[in-house]
Amino acid sequence: MFASRIKWINVLLLIVLMAGIIGYCQNKISNDNEKKKIKMDSTYGDVEIATLVNDGKTYNYAVNYPVFKNKVIDEKFKSYAEKELHKFQQEYKKANQESTKTRCELNINYNIVHYAKQSVAVVFDEYKYLGGANGETTQTTFNFDFDKQKFIKLNDIFKKDTDYLNKLSYISYQELRKEKEIAANDELLKEGTAPTQKNFSHFAVKEDYLEIYFDKYQVAAGYLGEQSIAIKKDLLKDMMKEKYLNKEKNKNKIKENKPKHEVISLPKEETIDPAQKAIALTFDDGPNPATTNQILDSLKKYNGHATFFVLGNRVQYYPETLKRTLKEGHEVGNHSWSHPLLTRLSVQEAMKQINDTQNIIEKISGYRPTHVRPPYGGLNDSLRSAFNMKVALWDVDPEDWKYRDKKTVVNHVLSQAGDGKTILIHDIYSTSADAADEIIRKLTDEGYQLVTVTQMEEIKKQREEK
Repeated sequence: MFASRIKWINVLLLIVLMAGIIGYCQNKISNDNEKKKIKMDSTYGDVEIATLVNDGKTYNYAVNYPVFKNKVIDEKFKSYAEKELHKFQQEYKKANQESTKTRCELNINYNIVHYAKQSVAVVFDEYKYLGGANGETTQTTFNFDFDKQKFIKLNDIFKKDTDYLNKLSYISYQELRKEKEIAANDELLKEGTAPTQKNFSHFAVKEDYLEIYFDKYQVAAGYLGEQSIAIKKDLLKDMMKEKYLNKEKNKNKIKENKPKHEVISLPKEETIDPAQKAIALTFDDGPNPATTNQILDSLKKYNGHATFFVLGNRVQYYPETLKRTLKEGHEVGNHSWSHPLLTRLSVQEAMKQINDTQNIIEKISGYRPTHVRPPYGGLNDSLRSAFNMKVALWDVDPEDWKYRDKKTVVNHVLSQAGDGKTILIHDIYSTSADAADEIIRKLTDEGYQLVTVTQMEEIKKQREEK
């Protein structure tokens, strides 16, 4: 009996050993086609090109990435290349398990679109084919700041108190709609250029431009491919940090190619005229789907814009209303998380109210407000210093929260309305929403431009400069 067991154990060990040898041989055969090549970049002599190549019978890939002899950059790009390759290999296995065998392909190439003392920008173009009629193409961008020794995001290059997303959104929409085929799908274009971090996450900080890249299908029909615009830095100089504007530090090592779609002047503002009287409607305490959407419908009907100062504890429950507000070109401001009188709190507690609201808005929409309206207008010097945001109060308050009467609210607002004033209304009451409908209509009939708080600031600034 004991000898018999020994015999079977030996047989099992032999089987396991043979399986291991076969597996090793198969893996060896598979990897025999895989090569890693290193050569110098023909454009930038101090940069190497690393290439992972496999010319297999059932799938092949060529993955290229630059090597800068900088540990932080090189580890990032190596990790990116290996991650995309692993993802492709897993998808290849799944594709060949679920369908007929097909020859699959992954190709990743890159372009160093900017290389200077301050920063380097690299754009990766990826093509992947896993069967079917067409392959998939995607773009990924990286910007590295040599001074900081870190990869930077869009908000890193702009000053904190600037509404750069709305400006980028406006410029992008106006420029891209000049293309007839892109303008044909206006809804898609508006959604793809809405002022969110996600829509503007692919970019390159260049010598003279900030170039924005839009994914395929983001702003136009897929057959038109990826889109991009290069905005002259001079148009953004009031918003960008000085170090990314510095001519010497941002001078490219070689002459940069002229971008395909450059923006050298701001699109003509179609709706805002500093010479025409304007008024800023603001709505507090929302969002509330029923009433906020009613007000949004009225603003859309009369081509007006407004600012909505939202509460964080309501935003978390009504994200779609927040998204619609931003998508239709309105401004969103911070009105705290739960509407306490901030001056009765410690500065730390008050800032938690503000920061939690900033974070939930950004998480849902990608937009981070530049204006704060403290509940009840409660403010002191300590809070003003801590906010690091613009404080937006008001000129006219109909106390709609108290009267809850449409006629009373309408009469009060219209009697106190004036050029350059800011009106306070709450968008959580049905009576206030009904009053807003009439106020929007009558102010428009009286020739007022209905503008956001930021637009009103710009109007006043232009008037002072004249």
